[in-house]
Amino acid sequence: MSYGIANQQGQPNEEMAGRILNAAIDGGITCLDTASAYGNSEQVLGNYFRQQSRSATIISKLILHVDTTTTLTDLETQIEATISNSMERLQTDCVPAMLLHRPNVLGQFGGKITELLQKQVKRGHIGKVGASLLSFEARDFADNWQELQNDFYEIVQLPINVMDRRMFANGTFHQLQAAKKLLFARSIYLQGLFFLSPSQLSERLEQAAPWLTLLHTYAEQEGMSVPELAFSYIHHMPGIASIVFGAETPEQVEANIALLQTPAISEKTLDLLGKAFSKVPDQVITPSMWEVK
Repeated sequence: MSYGIANQQGQPNEEMAGRILNAAIDGGITCLDTASAYGNSEQVLGNYFRQQSRSATIISKLILHVDTTTTLTDLETQIEATISNSMERLQTDCVPAMLLHRPNVLGQFGGKITELLQKQVKRGHIGKVGASLLSFEARDFADNWQELQNDFYEIVQLPINVMDRRMFANGTFHQLQAAKKLLFARSIYLQGLFFLSPSQLSERLEQAAPWLTLLHTYAEQEGMSVPELAFSYIHHMPGIASIVFGAETPEQVEANIALLQTPAISEKTLDLLGKAFSKVPDQVITPSMWEVK
């Protein structure tokens, strides 16, 4: 997809995608994140691994469309079709991990969805199961948590970065950590916003300017670049099992892999960051709100 606010290359073609994947696997990356909603990425991955004598763990996602008239039969049909289509595009008999793309359906249908997904695991169509969180609204999370805390949901992917403190303020992160979920951090650069200077911001994001300036200030004080600070903040955070990042070029993949060597941020700066970014407006740290005028 043409993804990310700082994207300059647009959607990569299949040749570029192959070079990106080569750089990832050559660099030691063993897990690739995708979804049926991510353009044609599943198909690109399927074609790539059909032609290559290499492998990686694929994590994909399924979206369930529900309303007040949705029945269990409807849900089972959706789950069957989505997983079947993903297997076909990925050219595999089993998707190693599948995450609920919008887990709020757990609050509505509870254990019924779990039972349907357990059927898919027993049939060997999917391996591990989890959820990709979209929101840190305390009420939404509480509705989902009754079912999500089930050990069956092993992986939880969540948006987390140095500017976004909401998951700590409402206790979400600590609940997930205590439940021993495998936590996958995404949006660590806030979908590329961190790579922009205040002068590059569009009118709808101008209120992000002082926060970006603050981020640059703390990175400079710590003797790091902004990418180093943002990556290190997540990489050295207790409880994070993996980092999900996107890339437009092989060079960006290599640059992210190199960031694994970045040292931990000092305790003093961590404390200052926690205080400085405790009240960032939702408009700045919620990409879905960036288009709202």
